[in-house]
Amino acid sequence: MRSTFVVLVALALSVSAFPFTSPSAPHLSTSVARRQDNTTLAKLPQYDPNRKARAAAVAVRNEGFIYGPSLIGEAAFFPNGTLGNARTAHDMDVWTLDREMIDVFVAQDVQAVSAAIAANGGLKSLDDYAKVLYEGQWVNSNPRGTAPGIMTNYTQDLLFSMERLSQNPYSLRLLKRNEPLPFQVEESVTSKLAGTTLRDLQAGGKLFFVDYSWQSNLTKSTLEPLRYGAAVSAYFFLHPRTNDFLPLAIKTNTGADLIYTPLDSANDWLLAKMMFNVNDLFHGQMSHLVMTHDVTEAVHQAALHTLSEDHPIMLILERHMIQGYSSRIVGEWLCFNPGGHWDQLMLIDNIGCRDYVTDTWPTLGRYKANYLHTDFKARGLINEKGKYPFKAFPFWDDASEIHAGYKAFFKTFVDSYYPTEAYIIGDYELQNWFVEATKNAKSVNKETLVEVLTHFGFLVSVGHHALNGGDPVGSKATLPYHLPAIFAPPPDTKGVTDLLPFLPSVKQSIHYIGFIATFNRQFYEKDKRTLMNAYTDDPLLARLNDATKRGAQDFFTNMKALSDKIRARTFDSNGLSNGLPFVYRTLDPDFIPFISAV
Repeated sequence: MRSTFVVLVALALSVSAFPFTSPSAPHLSTSVARRQDNTTLAKLPQYDPNRKARAAAVAVRNEGFIYGPSLIGEAAFFPNGTLGNARTAHDMDVWTLDREMIDVFVAQDVQAVSAAIAANGGLKSLDDYAKVLYEGQWVNSNPRGTAPGIMTNYTQDLLFSMERLSQNPYSLRLLKRNEPLPFQVEESVTSKLAGTTLRDLQAGGKLFFVDYSWQSNLTKSTLEPLRYGAAVSAYFFLHPRTNDFLPLAIKTNTGADLIYTPLDSANDWLLAKMMFNVNDLFHGQMSHLVMTHDVTEAVHQAALHTLSEDHPIMLILERHMIQGYSSRIVGEWLCFNPGGHWDQLMLIDNIGCRDYVTDTWPTLGRYKANYLHTDFKARGLINEKGKYPFKAFPFWDDASEIHAGYKAFFKTFVDSYYPTEAYIIGDYELQNWFVEATKNAKSVNKETLVEVLTHFGFLVSVGHHALNGGDPVGSKATLPYHLPAIFAPPPDTKGVTDLLPFLPSVKQSIHYIGFIATFNRQFYEKDKRTLMNAYTDDPLLARLNDATKRGAQDFFTNMKALSDKIRARTFDSNGLSNGLPFVYRTLDPDFIPFISAV
């Protein structure tokens, strides 16, 4: 069986664990099938003077890396065989070094925040959740703190709606003009909120939709404390007069199946948004597993079977796959094990997570269809020219700039090694890689190769860390607003007067934040393991040609400029930053890693 760029078959999950000290890892050999000390320049196989020896080495790799059964759902193969087992053991050893560091930081922070909560007499209000749990806390594991505005403005509707255009844009889509409306909202409500009807908003290309109703079919955790939730669907719209992007309605799709709108009481509407965030958190964390870890590991596994370790493309892939095969092992070992941290904290249990992976692999596992521009255009968020209809689209602005940086680098790289298409045709290892991955090498040309490599680099960095990594602990997974579950059943009627019963206990809150904090790798900036440094200061990359090295310097310069721009962001006179009531800094190239770090 083989992986594929169309429906890629790969692996992994970016989920960390949470005892605050790592369990003793099994003894793992650090032996890998790579010549770490090789300083010879990389070259295409047709120009290698030792072609027979090179082919023999590739054959050994092909025999030693076996496609094993998928982990965490039926999606992607996992490396087995002599070399596959050595590689995964090595990656776990590398992961353990990083994880031991962050565990120490989290343990220190848990002690400090526990003392602060005790001194406060517990968590007695929503403000306590926002202030006592966070202000001056988590300074070791999350030294940059929470995103400015995220804790003070979380009740604003603009924050809720604009999170769809920043924190998680992957579930939002434009409702097409001729499709049936998913649910109805009273015309008097839409008239007050939008000055028009749902149908008119839809006809004008101004009605957007997020559907999480499918989550009702996934199994829920039964561990104590009992957790609850909805399976919401929601409308967002562009206001016909102001063009502001705003929420319109949230439908629970469970229990009494209520429809909430901003015209409801403050408590009812805030609870509805919190229930939405429970579903959104699940979607962000689980979809990132499929569309980043699984996909990139599939591409890399195909390369392990076909590309020499002296191939320039292999050097690039290896750079981005440092500790890459640790993720699903960590997921099976500490997160999605029965009764593990996911079962203890979240609404949907480990079985539901595995079912989600299996169900979504045929779509989220597609390669070309999920290119940045292709995906966002298909969902109506940009047009053919890459322009968006919103006043601001913070995710797109930063992500597309990074994407352009990758594309420029890889164009330089491909042009330098493949001056003409004849070089592509002559590279039989490259041809074999595409056959291994797609069963078809006829489509490979210079343009295709640039796109494939660009998407690969984008997925392991932006695709992964837009949803996971170190950002959630300071933004998209912050209490009291971004909940892993609600802790009382969804109401049968409107008129909630107290939101505290829906919030996690002190113990659950600390567990949740600590768990999310273990994803962070704040020391990567000092260690130069951030996206900005993806192609600098590495012995493997020193083996690449001079043109690629110049392209790498240009990439660094461009990413440094974007990082400086993001770090300079602040609020304007209207209390907004890039159209948001909080400072969006998720995709800072000197914060996010160039690998899918777990």
